[in-house]
Amino acid sequence: MQKITGIICLVLSAVCVMAALLTAVNLGFIMTRPDSISVANAFVGQFVVIVGALVLGRLLYQLGRARLVGAKGGGSGSES
Repeated sequence: MQKITGIICLVLSAVCVMAALLTAVNLGFIMTRPDSISVANAFVGQFVVIVGALVLGRLLYQLGRARLVGAKGGGSGSES
């Protein structure tokens, strides 16, 4: 069960990183528009989304790797 959970976490991590990359591309398109307050708001909001997606992706990656390493070890699971 830990191996399945680890794989799911790694897939979700990849989805978060992909979402951050696509949001960064979208941010590039928004920056080409004429300056207005809505462009500034979109810039700040998308920057927050990018940072949040990357942080969540990193946490999911670490969790997925830990679960896969724990699943490969076998045994009783009480090893440190």
